[in-house]
Amino acid sequence: MSASLVSLASLVDAFESMTPEIRLAAIITRDGTILLLQHQKKGARYWVLPGGRLQAGETLEAGLKRELREELGLRSVDVGSLVIVCETLAPDRNVVNLIYQADIGEGRPELDTSDSVLTGMDWVPTSRLGELDFRPPIAATVADVIAGNFAGPVRLLGDTWTPVRS
Repeated sequence: MSASLVSLASLVDAFESMTPEIRLAAIITRDGTILLLQHQKKGARYWVLPGGRLQAGETLEAGLKRELREELGLRSVDVGSLVIVCETLAPDRNVVNLIYQADIGEGRPELDTSDSVLTGMDWVPTSRLGELDFRPPIAATVADVIAGNFAGPVRLLGDTWTPVRS
């Protein structure tokens, strides 16, 4: 293969790795708590809202419901309003986060133990959100949205990426 074709292939690979991904997430609350998942990647443990990447051919609602079914075994989810939009423009990825209010009624989430990234699940008091390593770092906005009973306009936060804490 010629050097110019190798260079072109390298550029295409680099561009495709930075193609924006859409991550769907849910704010699920119950009795003054919020459902969070603990992730472990690259030696770090941190908390995230349940959800995951949108797949080709899915609507936003269908994608979020699929992710909640896969991660937490939830079969009945009422997806509410879009409440937060933020981006993660890290050196190695570009993620657009669409965060919805969701209701699981009396559903009992059970963590998918087959996914090695998922290391925990907890109903965390919303008053403790600011104490956690919460990613993306939007705990204050999540707490505000919950305190406002999910009313008001969608919060557009822009780029929320910060370097990994030591």
